[in-house]
Amino acid sequence: MKTRELFLDDQYMKECDSKVTMVEFTDMTVDQSVFFPTRAGEPNDKGTVTINGKDYVIVDVWEDGENIHLISLDTYPQDIAGQTVHQKIDWDVRYNHMRYRSALFLISGIAYKFYNARCRMNQTYEDNAWIDVYVDEMNEEKLEKIKTEMKKIIESGIDINASYISRDEFTKNSQLMNLSKDKMPEGDNIRIINISGLPMQPDNGVHVKNTREIGDFEITTTMAKGKMERRLTVKLK
Repeated sequence: MKTRELFLDDQYMKECDSKVTMVEFTDMTVDQSVFFPTRAGEPNDKGTVTINGKDYVIVDVWEDGENIHLISLDTYPQDIAGQTVHQKIDWDVRYNHMRYRSALFLISGIAYKFYNARCRMNQTYEDNAWIDVYVDEMNEEKLEKIKTEMKKIIESGIDINASYISRDEFTKNSQLMNLSKDKMPEGDNIRIINISGLPMQPDNGVHVKNTREIGDFEITTTMAKGKMERRLTVKLK
């Protein structure tokens, strides 16, 4: 049975109970998870799983296509399949990742809206994140435009909404198809992130509810052979 992704049902959920479906040394799968796994450039959650009154520190979370695996620093009890355990994420770590994820989606939406530029690779760390913007030629004017529009959207306090559409609806939407030209999202129901004023974008990551939560930011890039790199680095304050 596929692990239910509670972190997508409610991105602000901090803890939950779940039943163990498999345990092997430091690896455990559960029927539902509040822990977000490493996915599409967004890091996994950290936190604890409480079993019989003892806390096990979660150091890694990954998915295999069906199950979400909670990797503990210490070996789990090996006889707990079917038992109820309690999950609790480190909220400061999660919320930081959410703010960065939403910031990257503002950049990619702005780049597509104004320059018809797609964004491919991205990666979030604890203190910064980067995204590759495939604009024809990055220059100071385009970079300042992205910064200015991003600041406006954050200060406007626009809600960030998630919804699902069918695969058929997705393939009939030319804008979504163009944004996903390099990698079509998997599944029959595709999750869409909608920020008013920007193009819709597919994503299975976790985001803040409102752009104002992103807060102040800096965007930098580097120079190579006299030209600006397409990789933009974001640092939140």
